[in-house]
Amino acid sequence: MTNDTKVTFLKDEKVKLVMPLEDYERLLKGSNDLKNAVSMMHECCTIYLEDLGKLEVLEWRFKDYLGFKRREGQNRYHGEYVLCNHPEAKADS
Repeated sequence: MTNDTKVTFLKDEKVKLVMPLEDYERLLKGSNDLKNAVSMMHECCTIYLEDLGKLEVLEWRFKDYLGFKRREGQNRYHGEYVLCNHPEAKADS
């Protein structure tokens, strides 16, 4: 999967995202999976491993499609993301 999303930082603290429709539809599916998983957690007071996997995929898609970066000095599995234009954003390798 390639990331064809273009993130442009505009004046007045606005951001413009341009992405393929297919990627946008994947985010919509992920959003619906998130809604369903949260609903199930509320109803059953539990989480299914299948739902956990869906949440993990959604996290990766948000990071890739929205251009989030790891903070410099953090490894790829831990730590929070920052905006790609953040001074501490880890450069692509």
